[in-house]
Amino acid sequence: MFIFRVRDGEGGQAEIRIQALDWSEQGEVEFSADRDALAVTLLSGCRSGRGHFELLSGAKPMDVEQWLEYLHEQGRLTEVDVDIYSPLNQDYAGLCGLDEEQVQTLLQLVYKVGGFNRLQIMRYLKHRKNPSTMSTRYSPEELTRYRHLGELINYLIKLKSASAP
Repeated sequence: MFIFRVRDGEGGQAEIRIQALDWSEQGEVEFSADRDALAVTLLSGCRSGRGHFELLSGAKPMDVEQWLEYLHEQGRLTEVDVDIYSPLNQDYAGLCGLDEEQVQTLLQLVYKVGGFNRLQIMRYLKHRKNPSTMSTRYSPEELTRYRHLGELINYLIKLKSASAP
C-alpha cells in the first residue's frame, strides 16, 4: 500500500491511498481531502510521463508520484510525502481493515500456493521502491509473478472490505 500525504499553501491536507504491491501496478484508490480547492487541484488534469490518467478510478503509484511532484514544483503543493507499507509491516493489517491473524493466514496460503517464501517476498518488497533495481534484478517473468501476487492480495482485501459490516 502506498500512502501519499500532501499539504497546500492554505493549510489544506489530503491523503491518497493506493492498494498496490509496487510502483507500476495499478491499484484501487482511496482519497480524502479537508478542503474542496485542494481536492479539485489534485483531481483535475492528472498527468504523468505516460499521459493523462484518472486518479479515483484506480492509478499507478508512479503516475501519482509524478503528478504530485509536478504540482509541488508548480508551487500548488507545499509538502508531498509517501509511505510504503507491505503485508510484512506490523501495522499493515489495520491499514487494510484486517486483523493480524487474517494477514498471517493469507501470507501462509500465498507461500504455499504461489511457491513463494518469506525471504523472496521480503527481498522483493525491499527492492520495489527502486524501479531501476527492479528492472535489472528481476526477469519479466518474475515481475509478472510478483504482480500476480499483488493482485491476489489486493483482491482478497477488496473481498474482505466488501463483506465487512
